[in-house]
Amino acid sequence: MNPSNIGSLSLVVLLLATGPAVSDEPPEHYQERASAVAIEAMGDTRQLENALAIYNEGLERHPDDPELRSSRANLLASMGRYEQAKRDLDALHENGLHKEGMLLRCMLLERMEGTTDNAMACYAEVEAAYVMTGETGSQPSANHILAARLAGSPEAEALLQEWQVDEEGGQDPIVGEMLKMEREELIRKFLP
Repeated sequence: MNPSNIGSLSLVVLLLATGPAVSDEPPEHYQERASAVAIEAMGDTRQLENALAIYNEGLERHPDDPELRSSRANLLASMGRYEQAKRDLDALHENGLHKEGMLLRCMLLERMEGTTDNAMACYAEVEAAYVMTGETGSQPSANHILAARLAGSPEAEALLQEWQVDEEGGQDPIVGEMLKMEREELIRKFLP
């Protein structure tokens, strides 16, 4: 190789090494990394910011990935960044948000605006989604009961009683107590 080619090759290697990193990692890569950091964080703000940065990077490369966006919304909500979390969930809602995400979206709405007609209609939509899709088991899920309760549904009490007699559901005293909390206390338990 002649000396002028070596110089050109060195310049190319240097540019590649210092240029922006191009990653063709799948969305799952970012999901796993961010989740691991968030779990390790145990409330450490700096670590939570690191997890958020990973989700942001993943969404820059995969802007249409619903799992990354949903996980980022959950992290943002846990960090008290309710408006940002709701924006992510609103974007997902337009394309068919899962029921748990719909419920979180309504709770964020209520946390930010109070118990408005808009929030109540949001909860009613979630309750209807649970009714339309049915439960995987014979007993209602805690999230279904929560949605019905927050929607002010007359079915909420019957769902709670049905859940309490279930061997698995009725055995969880923490969830049972949460389902009996006053509305504002319940919302603040999830979204301090």
